[in-house]
Amino acid sequence: MAVAPISLPPRLAVTGLGGYARHHHLTLQRLERAGLCRVVATCDPSLDKMLSLSEDLLLAERGVEVFPSFAAMLDGRAGAVDAITLPTPIHTHAPLHRACVERGVPVYLEKPPTLWWEELETMIAADARAVRPTEVGFNFITEPARAALQARLRAGEFGPLQCAAFLGLWPRAAAYFRRNDWAGKIFHAGSPVPLLDSCIGNAMGHYLQNLLHWAAPAPAAFAPVLDVRASLHHAHAIAGPDTVFADARTPGGVTLRFAATHACPPESESHTEYLFCEHAQLRYVTDRDCEIRWTDGRREIIDLRTQGDWQERNFRRYFDYLAGKLAAPAVSLRDCRPFVAWNDLIYAATRGIAAFAPEQIEYFSDGTIPAPRGLPAALRDFAETGRWPHESHDYAWAREPGRAHLADLPLALTKIRALANEAIS
Repeated sequence: MAVAPISLPPRLAVTGLGGYARHHHLTLQRLERAGLCRVVATCDPSLDKMLSLSEDLLLAERGVEVFPSFAAMLDGRAGAVDAITLPTPIHTHAPLHRACVERGVPVYLEKPPTLWWEELETMIAADARAVRPTEVGFNFITEPARAALQARLRAGEFGPLQCAAFLGLWPRAAAYFRRNDWAGKIFHAGSPVPLLDSCIGNAMGHYLQNLLHWAAPAPAAFAPVLDVRASLHHAHAIAGPDTVFADARTPGGVTLRFAATHACPPESESHTEYLFCEHAQLRYVTDRDCEIRWTDGRREIIDLRTQGDWQERNFRRYFDYLAGKLAAPAVSLRDCRPFVAWNDLIYAATRGIAAFAPEQIEYFSDGTIPAPRGLPAALRDFAETGRWPHESHDYAWAREPGRAHLADLPLALTKIRALANEAIS
């Protein structure tokens, strides 16, 4: 299909006014003032309510046409926009993406595209007919410092990469899981497609994609995973996990570890990536610094506070892609195959989603944040050393991980259904 020229600055439509869509609006409003884009349409199924909460967006003053539904917006503006952003709930991504492709409108789709591998394949097939391959918005892939370190890593400066790990301590209050009808769910009501909302698949999914990026054999690639081990837990009253211990092995022999929770004391919050190489160890702390320690005693600190707003950076790059200055999106739907596969395989691997016992939990923020005792230390130990909690005598709640292989992916649905049934019972 021939690629139609776009207007400059690009004309955009944003799907939704609340939730993460509001973040899109606020960012694009700033970029609009800089002359880099123009938002011409938006929609929301609760339009009257959301308009009353969106006065600061100055929609009428900026000439943004508002619609009561996505279908109405697509009917009204499909031929007059250069791209549509989809910062919508996970279970809406596939049908909304397909509708945009069928109307010839490029898509900027917030992560995760889906968390079920079969649905991802249908989206990839649909995207083959798109006027431009869809961009999937992961926050940190476009960081300049990350790209510079990737170049040094692939040039061999740090020696071969042996392991990439992530430690994510991100406390969430109970209200986080009540903000909509799908948060923390394994399935969305009435849908046969696994939803799998969790800290690994959604809130901290950016970092899972980062690990796959570090371990890839080429700069614009993401490493597939083969063997996966996982132990899943929850302290919040949800069906899915709020705490994940998971590792994986890539075809290149790199070990990946993901240790994350939404159930921890507020003062423990941190997001840290680790690279363990033959000649150096790197500790990359989001929006703070990267520390490099060589085995010969040298030490280097890189300031990460000057990289700018990540959403602005992603949109700016996307505008360049729309204008033909870049050949491909930073992350395509095809690039999400390893991300979705690893997510699905942790459910295929786990021996169950274990609930922390009440006597194992402390509570913070007026009782809204549960924090199992010893959990931050166990997660840190796993991220930094690979030691599973059950290998220590310090954690009464520890469970031995289960294992799955990439070949088990077609069997994952049976396991996921069983986990969902356990949550109901």
